[in-house]
Amino acid sequence: MDNKDDQRMYHIIHTMQENYEKYFTRKYRYRYWLVVVDNHFEDIYSIFLYTQKQRTQLLRSYELVHFKRDPEDYRYVMNNLREWSNLSVEYRDTKRLIHPGTDIVQDTTHGHSARNQTHAPWRPSQGTN
Repeated sequence: MDNKDDQRMYHIIHTMQENYEKYFTRKYRYRYWLVVVDNHFEDIYSIFLYTQKQRTQLLRSYELVHFKRDPEDYRYVMNNLREWSNLSVEYRDTKRLIHPGTDIVQDTTHGHSARNQTHAPWRPSQGTN
């Protein structure tokens, strides 16, 4: 690696460690794990910290860092991450996205309902001058 690559990798590692310490709060009765996403749409790797409180379904994710999809950079970042984190790691790849099942048509919590889908799409009003 040349000096520019060294600086770039230092910045990636530094950002990842800084965000890791910021979001890994080590709260009682919380589960933490890392998720590495191979994002083919944006041509990057992203590393997230996921949290879940025991006995709840709510998940939270925090992006720690993202960087270009380069196998050498990926190996370097992952080796560095394993040196200072013992959290389990899940791997995801956007090339193998799957549909979760049936389309959601009724979810009043987030504003999706069959009633809302019967209305015509929103159009700006035609004001008179």
